[in-house]
Amino acid sequence: MRTRASQSLARVPRRSGGAGLFGVPRLEELVADPERVGVLDAHITRVLRMQAIAALNILCAHEVDLLRDDVPAHRKTGHDERLLPVKEAAEKFGVNADWLYRHHKELPFTVRCGRLLRFSELGMDEFIRGKSR
Repeated sequence: MRTRASQSLARVPRRSGGAGLFGVPRLEELVADPERVGVLDAHITRVLRMQAIAALNILCAHEVDLLRDDVPAHRKTGHDERLLPVKEAAEKFGVNADWLYRHHKELPFTVRCGRLLRFSELGMDEFIRGKSR
């Protein structure tokens, strides 16, 4: 892939019927016009997919930061929020991991980021304190 000014260029694959260099569409251009994906070769497809994954990771991290700012206990105590993986959350909550997977939608301390399932440690503490009253 070559670059010219602000445009990325790549060779058109033979199967597309074209020849020479073409402008590589940006991710937002592919979303707006999915037909443009037909001229991409395997390498450019992987590059664009990795860019999309990197953008998703950045957005998920930002979403977690926003969720952490919304937890009232975090503001009151000043403790850093921890998002626990399923196994650790199951141990803390006294259930098995399978139970958490089945009931995570009912629990207010569940944090989803794409396919990741995490549990707010402060949210779990508040939930446990609320149930013990």
